[in-house]
Amino acid sequence: MKQWEWLFNDFSTVLTEKEISTGTSKQGVWQLVDYTTEDFSGKLILAQPSSNAPEVKIKVPLKGTYSIYLGLFQNFCDRIKVKLSDDIVFERLQHSSKIFKNQAFEEVYWKTANFDGEKYIIIRQETGIRASIGYILARKPEEKKHKKKFLIHLTDDGFPSNYGIPENIDDACWNIIACSRLNPDYVSRGINPTGMADYPTRHKSLRRDPEKLLSTEFPAEIYRQCFQVLAKFFRENQNVHARYFEFAKNTGITPFAYCRMALYRANPPWDCFGSDFYDNHPEFRCVDIDGISVNRLSFAYPEVRQEFIKLFTEGIEMGAMGASNCFVRGFPFVCYEEPVKKRFHQLYGEDITKFPETEPAVMKVKSEFVTQYLRELRQALGKDTTILAIVHANEEICLYYGLDIKTWIDEKLIDILCPYTWGYEGEPVEIDIKYFSELTKNTGVKLLPFLGSLYNEKDPVSYLQRALNFSKYPIDGFSFWDGVDNRIDPIFQTVIESLISEDAMKEAVEKIRNWDKYRVVITLQGTKVNKHNYGLSM
Repeated sequence: MKQWEWLFNDFSTVLTEKEISTGTSKQGVWQLVDYTTEDFSGKLILAQPSSNAPEVKIKVPLKGTYSIYLGLFQNFCDRIKVKLSDDIVFERLQHSSKIFKNQAFEEVYWKTANFDGEKYIIIRQETGIRASIGYILARKPEEKKHKKKFLIHLTDDGFPSNYGIPENIDDACWNIIACSRLNPDYVSRGINPTGMADYPTRHKSLRRDPEKLLSTEFPAEIYRQCFQVLAKFFRENQNVHARYFEFAKNTGITPFAYCRMALYRANPPWDCFGSDFYDNHPEFRCVDIDGISVNRLSFAYPEVRQEFIKLFTEGIEMGAMGASNCFVRGFPFVCYEEPVKKRFHQLYGEDITKFPETEPAVMKVKSEFVTQYLRELRQALGKDTTILAIVHANEEICLYYGLDIKTWIDEKLIDILCPYTWGYEGEPVEIDIKYFSELTKNTGVKLLPFLGSLYNEKDPVSYLQRALNFSKYPIDGFSFWDGVDNRIDPIFQTVIESLISEDAMKEAVEKIRNWDKYRVVITLQGTKVNKHNYGLSM
């Protein structure tokens, strides 16, 4: 590893005797443990999930611009909260998912900042989260040597407790501030996971009651936390999304309001996720070819289309600069409802249910209703508002779900197209980039294909290889699911930062394959830890 301009490696110097335990772990304190590496010795701090350790402040004696790295104890430090004394919010930092075979510190890059000799680095443990840090060091920033060629679009589902319980409205937006250092151009921020507003809306039909939901049981504790957070902000009339959009624009990112295009009630055991509008209007539900209801509301009904237009209109009023229609979360949108059957009979004089679901005439009629929605959205938002569409992986699957992208482009209903790596039922499918690039070429519609999701694929090199393959076609950039999520580890940050050009991506492939940001621990508490220790822990 490279050397450093400043190294802090003894946490006993910034904590009082009441704030540490040099023996076993205890409530309300950090466990202080001495260690050695090949390069230096030090004293790390460690907190068990229930420790509730005190805040730590370390003065940085540097003057000038430096890059800060934190030595996080691998496979124990799940996450820490960290900020400079003049920062607005705490950021969350974690080590990579690529675990080194020996116990080690991973040297995690945090950020580059200007120091005046008086600033402090402040570290907090999150409630219920394991934390351990061995050292902090600073280096002179690396020079940027690649010019930006491609645009970058990231998504943020906006789930209120993805990063633990936020302390306040600013803390609920911390990730967009951290994301700005990845230099994305666009961020799609989710405002309606279930079709109802996750903010104080003026529309009665879009309002949810998180207090009511808290009287039910949940399939996982994170979902209870989600509605606890929503309830708190609703009581205080706090609009997290408006604040988020403000932060994004202040950091040079163009924010879009992102909606999952579904009004629904999930099946048990996930029925905590639902829409009152869905419950109150069974007459608007999708009906499958066999006559059985589907738990979605259909775009065949103007009243359903209008709910999404309400959401996007409020998103723009809150400060978003575009509408991001996520058609890969919430399909199907149109099935065999009465307006669909009537329209098919009007055009062809036949019963639509007597034809295969992939019959071109069937798909054409279904797509009319989704296209009509986009016409209505364009009219509501105006021609100067950017409309983005996230769609399935190829023409066949898009048409099956009523997504007639050629018509959308011909009628100038969308400005950005983002094909995603999903097939008919959400299975991974390679994007037909040739088809989409030919469709958008010379139309003014930007093509930003998705490289995948951090949920579904764990190999970062595969993302870069896919990006390099896409770059052979006339595309404008790339999209990345969960790109603002705390699941981005240092390796995936390297992926996103490198998407600016082919040369940067090729360089990143080698960097990731030879990931060397580990500092092996030789001893803890004076005893060896990477030899003769197998089987000593549960």
